[in-house]
Amino acid sequence: MVIWITGISGSGKSTFGKYFFNKFKKKNKNTIFFDGDEFRKIFLDDIKYTLKDRDKNAVRLTTLVKYLSEQNVNIVISANITSQRFRNWCKKNVKSYFEVFIDTPFSLLLKRDYKKLYKKALNKKIKNVVGVDIPFIKPKKPDFIIKNSGNKKDLFSNYNLLFKSLKKNKIIFY
Repeated sequence: MVIWITGISGSGKSTFGKYFFNKFKKKNKNTIFFDGDEFRKIFLDDIKYTLKDRDKNAVRLTTLVKYLSEQNVNIVISANITSQRFRNWCKKNVKSYFEVFIDTPFSLLLKRDYKKLYKKALNKKIKNVVGVDIPFIKPKKPDFIIKNSGNKKDLFSNYNLLFKSLKKNKIIFY
């Protein structure tokens, strides 16, 4: 099973992904968690944030996720994929794939901005920020959407709804 949690930077994908993983792993031991930022560190941050490098990272992530899912490993991954083609590839090639989109208003992202990405990008101090100078393309037909208003309790309340949706969609857990 692969649960891919996507959304723009600061949307809550890592926060929700870690929460979901910690609860889910209690009953499903064969489960691992990937975070997009941590995944980049595994490769010693050898790529930048251009669209070309983002695509290279997406190839790494999607290929590894497919490989691990074929080994019957449950995977919870919190990472944005800039291109719909990689999302489509996962839907076609990764067994028991389930896409979760965390939809957060841009005004909240600007307030939250704990990495200061948006502030720096809007002030032209950095480039290649999704949502500023790289368009954010919302996923087409995600399996589950979380509307994040900024309240962690509300965000975490989606755990049970997501779990029910996984069962309803007959996603296989290992």
